[in-house]
Amino acid sequence: MRRYLPLLGVLFLLLLSACGPAEGEKSPEPPEAGPLELDTLAVEVSRGALSTEELTRAVRELPEALKAALADQGVEAEAISVSVGSSPEAMAQAVREGGVDVAFLPAEDYAALEHPPQLLLTAGDGEGAAMVRPEENLSGERFAQALAAAVNTIREDQPVFGAHDYAWAEPEEAE
Repeated sequence: MRRYLPLLGVLFLLLLSACGPAEGEKSPEPPEAGPLELDTLAVEVSRGALSTEELTRAVRELPEALKAALADQGVEAEAISVSVGSSPEAMAQAVREGGVDVAFLPAEDYAALEHPPQLLLTAGDGEGAAMVRPEENLSGERFAQALAAAVNTIREDQPVFGAHDYAWAEPEEAE
């Protein structure tokens, strides 16, 4: 049996090399990811210390501004709606129940929630937070990075987002 081991090893290597692509051929590459498509995106913002005028302007202007900024990041949403949350608890409940996809609120309000939805984005040094409905297209890194970049490009014109850039809040790994 010992004298057949080297022969079996050579046969095994030949079989493995026959399974790979032929010389000159490339392995098929994964298809490039196309745009992330969403039918609708329901966004809710916190009242915070904003005036009624600023909130009205956000509800009126933010859907188109966010739609265009997301499109620049490879996310196509057919429709975006913006509403103003009455309280952090109500915003969290709306996210959990699926009435709101993404909610932006002060980080301290998010931290005070008893059962907060998934954290998607953070802003500044504990200034802002965005929580998200746990759905495959919304809770992953691709959407988070696109949403952060989109919000950061329009943030100066929209006081509802605060003064600091947003970034993906990478989920902590389970130990």
